Amino acid sequence: MWPSLIKKSKDGGLNAIETYVFWNAHEPLRQQYDFSDNLDLIRFLKTIQNEGLYAILRIGPYVCAEWNFG
Repeated sequence: MWPSLIKKSKDGGLNAIETYVFWNAHEPLRQQYDFSDNLDLIRFLKTIQNEGLYAILRIGPYVCAEWNFG
């Protein structure tokens, strides 16, 4: 899913993809990490890089109203 959406973004004239990193998705339990499937942050970033785009990660404990307990 991500490669086609990222390509469409580039084709539409964007030069960057901005996203939050929802840490409670990556660490569902204390010291238990999950970077599999759609949580594979490195694969996501490399896909953006391969399209020649910039990645802007919004890392932090606060994720506005889009996600609970992010």
